[in-house]
Amino acid sequence: MNLYDRMQKSLENNRHNGVFRTIIPKIQNKGMIKIDSKDYLNLSSNDYLGLASDSNCLNEFYEESHSQLLRMSSSGSPLLTGAHESYAQVCEVMENLFHKKATFFNSGFSANSGVLSILGAEDTLIIADKLAHASMIDGLTASKGKFLRYAHNDYDHLERLIQKSEISYENIIIVTEAVFSMDGDRCDLKKLVELKHKYQNIYIYVDEAHGFGVLSEDGSGLCGSLGLIDEVDFILTTFGKAIASEGACILTNETARDYIINNSRPLIFSTALSPYTFAHEAFMVNYMKKRNDLRLRLDKLSSYIHQTLNECNFENVSSSQIIPLITGDNERTLKASEFFKEHGIYAMPIRHPTVPAGKGRLRISLNAGLNDSQIEMLADTIRAFSRK
Repeated sequence: MNLYDRMQKSLENNRHNGVFRTIIPKIQNKGMIKIDSKDYLNLSSNDYLGLASDSNCLNEFYEESHSQLLRMSSSGSPLLTGAHESYAQVCEVMENLFHKKATFFNSGFSANSGVLSILGAEDTLIIADKLAHASMIDGLTASKGKFLRYAHNDYDHLERLIQKSEISYENIIIVTEAVFSMDGDRCDLKKLVELKHKYQNIYIYVDEAHGFGVLSEDGSGLCGSLGLIDEVDFILTTFGKAIASEGACILTNETARDYIINNSRPLIFSTALSPYTFAHEAFMVNYMKKRNDLRLRLDKLSSYIHQTLNECNFENVSSSQIIPLITGDNERTLKASEFFKEHGIYAMPIRHPTVPAGKGRLRISLNAGLNDSQIEMLADTIRAFSRK
């Protein structure tokens, strides 16, 4: 079978199983999204605070950035010409917020895969939550060291793996998401810190992609909300979600920062984000720190939709603004997505193998910009779907 025939066979298999993916250009305007000339309420975006469409915020940044005549291209990797003045600016902003050293990547995916791939070694075991993001798994599989998986949020299982492995390894790194991207639940960070203090040479790596900007009064994520920033050795933050910008940052101590700079291939061999982007990141982090009103609004909306799911007897595993409506197999999930579109709501279907078989869902992603009538529209649609 030649190359293209093999590709075509794989694509036909995807279509048959209801997992064929396409990219369709869309127009987003505030909380709405236009697809094929039709407007829908957008509940698939990760713009958790609604800042990506906040005109006042955008205009304030445009005025500030135009006066600086910021370049639109870094024209090189961070080690060559890519670290401009605005790179130093956003480093300072993030380091003041987390009191750790900051290293920037072009995306959360490249940060997770690029850092975790260099942390494993013969003397170091990495143990990751079973539901850790694909970027983490790619990093672990590329690592030269060994890694294990513990059952999702099962800390008894994790401790058994630690007890079994501590004799064979000098270091053990526990890897988890703060808020999990598909289920919307949280890790028990306090329990992980307990394990860190109970055993020797335990280190903690937390992906705050869906907690940064949303949790804690200053937006410093789950780590900040629990006062445990100092206890976490590696904190990954992304800027393309609640911060409404792009790129990612890994926060560590100075030794780990220098090790990452000297060894992480996605950092060394990628052209850096533009000076304009780094300036935007710095502006947006400072802006979101002052907007705890948006975090409180998002929490209120999330609580209402959680309550609606519970009243409709849907399985509800989430404890955040990411609320999966579990629908079942892939076919039912696609039908559910169409039902919501018929009711004016764009909620993307998440299907197996992205999630376990039989656990297909609509990933409802709330944002603080939703008004009361829009959130009631969502609640009414959930109620209507529950009666089908």
